[in-house]
Amino acid sequence: MKSYLSLISLSAKVRRKQNRMTLLCIIISVFLVTVVFSMADMMVRTETSRMLNKHGNWHIQLENISDEIASEIGQRSDVTATGWSSVFNINAEQPYFIGKKRAVLCGTDDSYIEQISNGLKEGKFPENEYEVMLGTNARDYLNLKIGDSVMLRTPAGDSEYTISGFGEDDPEYYQGQSYLVGVYMTREAFHHIVEQNGIDSIPSNFYVQFQSAKEAAKARTEIEQQYHLSDDTISENTGLMGMSGASRNESMKNMYSIAAVLFVLVLLAGVLMISGSMNSNISQRIKFFGMMRCIGASRQQIMRFVRLEALNWCKLGIPAGVLLGIVTSSGLCAILRYGIGGEFSTMPVFAVSIAGITSGILVGLVTVLLAAQSPARGAAKVSPAAAVLGGTQKQISVHHAAKKSLLKIESSLGVHHAMSSRKNWLLMTGSFALSIIMFLCFSVGMDFARALLPSLRSWQPDCTINGYANACTIEKSLVNEIGKIPGVSKVYGNTYLGDIPASSSQVPLDRVNMVSYDSYMLDCAAEDVVQGNISEIYGDNGKVMTICNKNNPLHVGDTIQIAGTEVEVACEISDGLFSDDMILICSEETFEHLLGEQKYTMLNVKLTNGATEETIKQISTFADNEEIFTDNRKSNQETTATYWATRIIGYGFMTIIAMITVFYIINSISMSVSARIRQYGVMRAVGMDDHQLTKMISAEAFTYAISGLIVGCAAGLPLSRLMYDVLITRHFGIAWHIPGTLIVVIILFVIASAFIAVYAPTKNIRNMAITETINEL
Repeated sequence: MKSYLSLISLSAKVRRKQNRMTLLCIIISVFLVTVVFSMADMMVRTETSRMLNKHGNWHIQLENISDEIASEIGQRSDVTATGWSSVFNINAEQPYFIGKKRAVLCGTDDSYIEQISNGLKEGKFPENEYEVMLGTNARDYLNLKIGDSVMLRTPAGDSEYTISGFGEDDPEYYQGQSYLVGVYMTREAFHHIVEQNGIDSIPSNFYVQFQSAKEAAKARTEIEQQYHLSDDTISENTGLMGMSGASRNESMKNMYSIAAVLFVLVLLAGVLMISGSMNSNISQRIKFFGMMRCIGASRQQIMRFVRLEALNWCKLGIPAGVLLGIVTSSGLCAILRYGIGGEFSTMPVFAVSIAGITSGILVGLVTVLLAAQSPARGAAKVSPAAAVLGGTQKQISVHHAAKKSLLKIESSLGVHHAMSSRKNWLLMTGSFALSIIMFLCFSVGMDFARALLPSLRSWQPDCTINGYANACTIEKSLVNEIGKIPGVSKVYGNTYLGDIPASSSQVPLDRVNMVSYDSYMLDCAAEDVVQGNISEIYGDNGKVMTICNKNNPLHVGDTIQIAGTEVEVACEISDGLFSDDMILICSEETFEHLLGEQKYTMLNVKLTNGATEETIKQISTFADNEEIFTDNRKSNQETTATYWATRIIGYGFMTIIAMITVFYIINSISMSVSARIRQYGVMRAVGMDDHQLTKMISAEAFTYAISGLIVGCAAGLPLSRLMYDVLITRHFGIAWHIPGTLIVVIILFVIASAFIAVYAPTKNIRNMAITETINEL
């Protein structure tokens, strides 16, 4: 043997069975980090691609800047593309038509369409003032093709153009719409139409694409300072910038902070788990380290021995964890792509994440080195006398006997054993507490996902017919007519009126917006109640409800004067069909009493599972030129897919954390029992039966569990509330409440973990002879 370090490989062979749990802890830690970062990488790739398709490939947008400034910005070395765009009649309120379809006019250039928005689908961008590019829905619904002539009808007269191509800069806005057509023309043609119709103040937006989001973030500051631009004239593509971690948006910054907190929690979980396992491993090898001191090893050599032994475990643990993480992340990606679909239909399945692998290796090494510090110092403190005296564990100073108190002696001994080693007690308590904290924090993530995805509400329609600009144009008799169409499950209507004069002595307001709910919508809204009693809203009783929103000053108990009648806010809900800041929702009877009989603004249709395209076609025929028909099925499916994917990943992650905790507790209890095996043998020899022995070990485990539960809830609930306030209350106005159901689940999990941890070691002791336990070294 040339060095003490040569004992590392020999020790690994001799103690292969005892080292399995430590090795398993390293594998799980590396696996967890690899999966998390790999999935994050794949989600970023997918979302980035989705954001490019949805919002365009641009980083910043500047409003109403001069052509000279735009030219200078376009010549920057870090800029890859620029483009102009001006839009008029986006809500189709003005009488501009292509055929019988309302038209949205867009003055732009080929760079914006082809590079910024990737919007050209067929043909080419207009080359002169007499050509236009139409949205793809014009090709489908007006039976047009490239080269056809179309007439653009405006209040100032008609203009004829030749179709040069088809495409759009916002596919989701026009997709499935049969009432609205996008008309894309050169900037010169657009300005000619605008001037001809006497329209002033159409904003011109200049879009800039940089080499990367980080370059864009740096360049934005330089551009603001160089051209003295204010914050309200420059904006960012939040989706694209946010995916790259370069967004200035406060919501995205909050998300980055939350992600950092969760990363630290994951790292702590790994450190605690590995450190606890190594501490238990060291406690069983006191005699070994004492013998090393006897033959001349210094404390520094012992510490180095423990650290290198930990790194030696990494030779197998890290590759195994990384490989398992790659396989698991590929499996999750396959589930998201083929099982859930929707916006995850482009999720890469067999792609390897360099970020995930690198993070798994680096975090694995860092975690192991951090976790080895405390065991290394503990091993270095072992004296040569420990080996001479045959000790198998560090001696613990005992100042008094275990107190019996209200517990039986075996339970008191179990509590005493748990608290006798403060370091081990803190590690065990920390493991339980950290798991509880992570449960509470990730549950907030689940609530945040639900708040972001309103289409998961039970009232969300599969298709709608809506009056232009929320006009009340839909006959109520259509509810029965559409309800008779095969494939239709439910039809319900709503009436919306905005800017209704109102007053209140409790809140400052002069106008409100009102919407009526029928009994079906009120039943569905019951699931979204935040505060108050929704049962008071039914019928004509002068009670209304409002949507909980940070910008909405109305709350339960407030009274409002409308049309000479006083109404009271009896309920607040988290979401609704119309999410205005100042909105009141009431029954149809109350609405008619206050504002008179009105036609419907919106007709909502839910379909059966057997609905066909013919069903959709028949429903769409009820929308005339003054009404909008929208097919929501695809967006609903994508949103639902996103929601369930979030829950699957979130709960899967929490399941892994739970498994880590259970493994760690089982290992620690087993190690603690093994370290005291001779004591237990003596206890059995003097008359302690198996039942009392089980109670003693159970008391030790439940001491860890209860202390962990107290610390976990004490730290987790405030952190959970902070995250809830940042992610949900600040943006949606929904107040935080103590998650009672989750706490009950956590308590049951802690109790179950303690029971599982006790089972294996107590069974082993019961199966051993008393003489065998006394002589066990």
